Amino acid sequence: MAGDLILITGVSGYIGFKTLILALEAGFQVRAVIRKAEQAKKLESHIRVAPYVAQLQWSIIPDLSDTNSFDSHLKGVVGILHLASPLANETDDYDRDIIAPAIKVTLAVLSAAQRTPSIKRVVITSSAVTLVPFTWMFGPAPPTPDLTLFTSADIDSKPAKPYSSAMEAYFASKTLSRITTKQFMEKERPNFEFVNLLPTVVFGPDELATNVTELMTSSRAMVLGMLMDMTMPEMIGASVHVDDVAKAHIDGLKPSVPGNKDYILSSDAPEGICWDDAKRVVQKNFPGAVEKGVLKLEGRMRTRTWRLDTRETREAFGWGHVSFEETVKELVRQYLGFIEAEKK
Repeated sequence: MAGDLILITGVSGYIGFKTLILALEAGFQVRAVIRKAEQAKKLESHIRVAPYVAQLQWSIIPDLSDTNSFDSHLKGVVGILHLASPLANETDDYDRDIIAPAIKVTLAVLSAAQRTPSIKRVVITSSAVTLVPFTWMFGPAPPTPDLTLFTSADIDSKPAKPYSSAMEAYFASKTLSRITTKQFMEKERPNFEFVNLLPTVVFGPDELATNVTELMTSSRAMVLGMLMDMTMPEMIGASVHVDDVAKAHIDGLKPSVPGNKDYILSSDAPEGICWDDAKRVVQKNFPGAVEKGVLKLEGRMRTRTWRLDTRETREAFGWGHVSFEETVKELVRQYLGFIEAEKK
């Protein structure tokens, strides 16, 4: 595997950049897809990437959804890691700006791979949110926890319109892209295999963040906010370290991992985690930050039980996961490091 040429989309994003780093460190030749040429300089100058620039090529594709956008960039490529996806940004047209692009880009990647004989496998970032309806996750809490053990065979086959928010549309885009992938594979029967990865709430340190403001986004903002004094919305009790998600993309290229399958990525399964336990982790490991009020531990984020079966993932990938406790510790260390740097 080391030395093989692979193509990665979404390298400027949180998970995508970590995947790029681990792929280079594993010895792959990487063709990294970016939309704008100026992104290359920032990414290749990063301390984790700079030693490997000889292994790195850049492919500039302004419109990933164009049917033929990938064809000229796949010569010699044996595997594709497809992480790029529209974000949950508010818009006046969810179908145009979130749903359609997600499906079109997925189809563009799969179609180009079908036209490229050298490609053996396509690994796609899907999401565990595809397993359940949006209302199951964010609707009124049931009187008693739903103790269903969800597996990778589950899917919300018909996301309900109209979408109430960009987040609901984003969840639908992941589900519809997952359905599109399976339909494509069943209809076209290409020579390559696919692997769909279904991560839960992804958090941990951010390799691209250079200050507190950049770190405090997305899931990291929820966790850190709760560790200060913010009351956050209820969140499902399932998480996974960003490193585990990135590593799963690379390991998903291995022939030893059964292809044409979906794999749930979640730590501490099947019972999941309780978000308030993060306070205990901080109290135990960072008492000085608590005493000084840097981490007040006065916030809250209620947990909705989500039981997930990850046995197939553990068997196929042959490695464990970073625990919720370790993930919290690593994120807090990075946060406190930025706090100290800002004081100087």
